[in-house]
Amino acid sequence: MATNTKKIEKPLTLKELAKYSEEVLFPAMEERFVIKEEFKDLEEEFKILKNEFQNFKNEFKNFKDNSFTFQDLVLKKLDIILTEKEIREYQKGKEKKLWTIFIEEMKKKHILSEEKLKEINQLEIF
Repeated sequence: MATNTKKIEKPLTLKELAKYSEEVLFPAMEERFVIKEEFKDLEEEFKILKNEFQNFKNEFKNFKDNSFTFQDLVLKKLDIILTEKEIREYQKGKEKKLWTIFIEEMKKKHILSEEKLKEINQLEIF
């Protein structure tokens, strides 16, 4: 009969299994999985990020409100300026008509000399 050179592996005892788990299995698992203490750290970091994000949202909202308020103010002032411009142009038109009437009447009645009429026409106001 030939001798069997192969070792027969016997099953681990409970003590050997516990030793193996503590020395090999658990450290390997800790490297691959998150442990409960690390979850607490992550939870704290998440709370900090959440607060920072909320602060950013509030700051952005304030910035947006300020921007819209400024934009409203600019639009109101622009509206006032445009209205004043329209009134000024209307008044200028009326003044031109008035001066045209005055000059025509002065020309008809010979109140203005031809020389003064030429000077007025050269101004090209009307």
